[in-house]
Amino acid sequence: MEKIINNNMNDAAKKVEEVALYVRVSTEEQAINGDSLRTQREELTKYALANHFHIMGIYEDDGFSATNLKRPALQKMLQDVKQKKINRILITKLDRLSRGVRNYYKILDVLDENEVYWTTVFEKYDSSTANGRLHINIMLSVAENESAQTSERIKSVFKTKLQSKEIVSGSIAIGYKKDNKKLVVDEKNRQFVIDTFMYYSKCNSIYKTFENFTFKHGLNYAQTCRLLHNKLYIGIKETRYGDIPNYCEPIVSNELFYKVQKLLQKNERKRVSIDDTLIFSGLLRCAECHYKLTGKIYKTNTSTCKYYYLCNHARTVKKCSNIKNLNEVKIEKRLLETVNEEIKKYIDTCEIRKVQIKKNDTQKEKDKINRQLERLRDLYVRDMIQIEHYEKQYKELTTKLNELNSLPAEEKIIDNIEPLQSFLTSNFIQTYNKFTREEKRRIWLSIIDTIYVDTNYNLKIIFL
Repeated sequence: MEKIINNNMNDAAKKVEEVALYVRVSTEEQAINGDSLRTQREELTKYALANHFHIMGIYEDDGFSATNLKRPALQKMLQDVKQKKINRILITKLDRLSRGVRNYYKILDVLDENEVYWTTVFEKYDSSTANGRLHINIMLSVAENESAQTSERIKSVFKTKLQSKEIVSGSIAIGYKKDNKKLVVDEKNRQFVIDTFMYYSKCNSIYKTFENFTFKHGLNYAQTCRLLHNKLYIGIKETRYGDIPNYCEPIVSNELFYKVQKLLQKNERKRVSIDDTLIFSGLLRCAECHYKLTGKIYKTNTSTCKYYYLCNHARTVKKCSNIKNLNEVKIEKRLLETVNEEIKKYIDTCEIRKVQIKKNDTQKEKDKINRQLERLRDLYVRDMIQIEHYEKQYKELTTKLNELNSLPAEEKIIDNIEPLQSFLTSNFIQTYNKFTREEKRRIWLSIIDTIYVDTNYNLKIIFL
C-alpha cells in the first residue's frame, strides 16, 4: 500500500494530522463489484493509523454515483474543508471522489483554495508535474466512460424488465401488491382506489377528497394527489423510456380516469411570471403549530395576481386546524397598522431587560465580594493567616465593594435596535406604497425575524 499525495506537497503538508476518510459506493457497484463501504472504511482507517494521522471524521455516501456532486456526505465534507477542520482527505481510489474530469476539478478548486491535500491508498498519482496531471485526466476520462457504459447496461436491464412487465422499484402503488416480480391487484384496496376517483369526480377538489375521504384511510394530501394522477390505475406504466401499456391489470375505467384528468387539468392553477415576489416569504409562521407558511400566487387576469399564504402542516397532514388561505394584502395592512407600536414596545422591553441584566451583574459581583470577606474573617479568627495579610485583603475587597455601591445609574445601552429606531423616525409609512414588492420584502427582512399569524390576522412580531 502506497502513500500517494496530491498537490505540490511541501514539508508543512507532511505534518498534517487532521484527516477525513471519504467512502462512496453506488448501488450498481455494490451489486457488481462488491466494493462495500465497510471494506473502504477498514482500509482507510488502517492507513491513517499506520501514518499517525488523526481521523477527524468519516464521510459516507451510500448509493450515490460519482458523476453526481450532490452527494450529502461529500457536500458536508467540503463544508468542513472550508471551515478549516480538515487538512487531508483519504480515499481508496480516485473514482471514489469523482468519475469525471469536470467534477474532479470542481472539487479540487475547493481543496486547493483551502490548502487541503488528498491521498489515495491503492493508486499512485502525482499532480505536481504535467505528466502527472495528464495521467489523472486520462484515468478520470476512462472512469467516466466506464460509468457511462455501466449506466447504459443498467438502463438496458431496466428496459428488458419493464417490457416483461416486471417490477423495477420497491415502491408499490396502493391497490396493488407484488406477486412473482409482477404487480397484481390487491383486492383489499381495489374499491378504495375506485371510490377515491369517484369522490374526486363529484367534489372536483383534491383537498376535499383528502380531507373527507383519503385522510381517513391513512393517506396525506401529496399521496392523494399522486394517486389521482397515476396512470397505473388504467394499466399504463409511466417510465423515462416512455409509457408501457398493459403493464398491469387496471383498477379504474379509462372513462373515469380521463374524466378526472380533465378536471385536474382544468383546476390546475399556474404560477405567474408577472411579479412572483412574495413579500413575506420565509417570515410567516402559523400561530397555532409554528410551522412556516407557504406562499401561493394566483393569476386573476392578464396583469394582476393574488398572493396568499397557507399552513401546509394543516393541509397535508391535518395536525393543525389553520386551513385558511391568508391574504397577503390583509397581512400587510395589519402589519402597517401595528408595526410602529410593536417596535416601541420592543425597545422599551429591551431597555428594561438590559438595565435589569446590568443590575443583576452588579449584585452578583457584590455578593461575591461579601462571600470573600466572610471567608477572610473566618481564616483570621482561626489564626490561619497573619494580621498583615488580613488587613491588606480586607482593604482591597472593601474598596471594590464601596466602588460598586457608589456607581451611578448606568446609561441604558441597547444592542441591535438602531435599525428599529431609524425605522421609527423615517417617513416609512407614507412612502411604503411607492416601493416595489421586492423593496417592501427587503425592508421587512431588515428588521423582522418572524411573524406569527392566526386565522383572524392577529400578528405576533419577532424582531431581529
